[in-house]
Amino acid sequence: MNRITIGLLIIAFCSCGTTAHDTKDKTAREYLDEVFKIVEQHSINRDSLDFEKIRRDAYAKLNNAKSIADCYPIVRFVLSELNDHHSFFMEKEDVDKWTSTSEKTNLTHSSPYSGKVLINEIGFIEMEGFSSGDSMSILEYANNLQKLIKSIDNRNIKGWILDLRQNTGGNCWPMLAGLGPLLGNGVCGYFIGNDHNKSSWYYRDGIAGVDSVAICKVNNAPYNLINSDNPIAILTGSRTTSSGEVVVTSFRGKNNAKSFGESTGGLSTGNSNYTLSDGSMIFLTTSIYADRLGTAYGGKIIPDNFVHFEYEKLNTDNDPVIKRAIEWIQGKK
Repeated sequence: MNRITIGLLIIAFCSCGTTAHDTKDKTAREYLDEVFKIVEQHSINRDSLDFEKIRRDAYAKLNNAKSIADCYPIVRFVLSELNDHHSFFMEKEDVDKWTSTSEKTNLTHSSPYSGKVLINEIGFIEMEGFSSGDSMSILEYANNLQKLIKSIDNRNIKGWILDLRQNTGGNCWPMLAGLGPLLGNGVCGYFIGNDHNKSSWYYRDGIAGVDSVAICKVNNAPYNLINSDNPIAILTGSRTTSSGEVVVTSFRGKNNAKSFGESTGGLSTGNSNYTLSDGSMIFLTTSIYADRLGTAYGGKIIPDNFVHFEYEKLNTDNDPVIKRAIEWIQGKK
């Protein structure tokens, strides 16, 4: 079984460990045994769960299971019983589609981010979610995001606004690598497991990774801001979830960063991916996020400055969150 710690939907695919096993002779019960071995050992809530009851209810559903595929609804049932609201299951066909490397990616035609310079000389970047395991798309995402920041940056820039209100998650590693110029080098946050052990995530010289493992690296020379002390406003809302919350957490405790808007969606927990014997995957919540100062989350992240807004009026001339962020940046200069 493969496993790598990821923040959901953090989805980083530098797989390690063993490959999928032959399932020709594996029974449905053995497959479900495989699932329980994983969740009982690694679930973030394992100490508070009644696994005896979950097992009893799950195995009772095996009566009608004639194949491993018939177990898929049971696996989803088991994950729902873990009460972390973040674990999920991906069938092999979907895993293959998600991780397959295309010959040509299409980020330039449907970019999950955009940027511009506001009239008051503030750099503005809006980032939506990005859920891909395609290595070429991941690399293109990180490279182009750094290029976008470089194209906006100039000696007159007074600060930055990073709008994450539409960032519903996906793969955090290209997000972190692409935002490296704003993050700066160093540890940005931690995954804290059920055993209280911490794994640090970081950005350094074009590379984003966890502990000593480099997961995403830009293939161009990493860009450094002209003025790394410029204030950075992070905009959040209820749609900011999962790996979007990884990005939010990465700026928490940074001296020149403040957050504005409404609380995040509340999925500030990290998932690890486990490859089952038929090539399907369990994405299991195994940790919670903590910022660079060690403050732990695990639920909604409350912004430094609460500003109510309506998603229907996002990024209009009357967007109160952007107005408040601009006021803060101008007050810092």
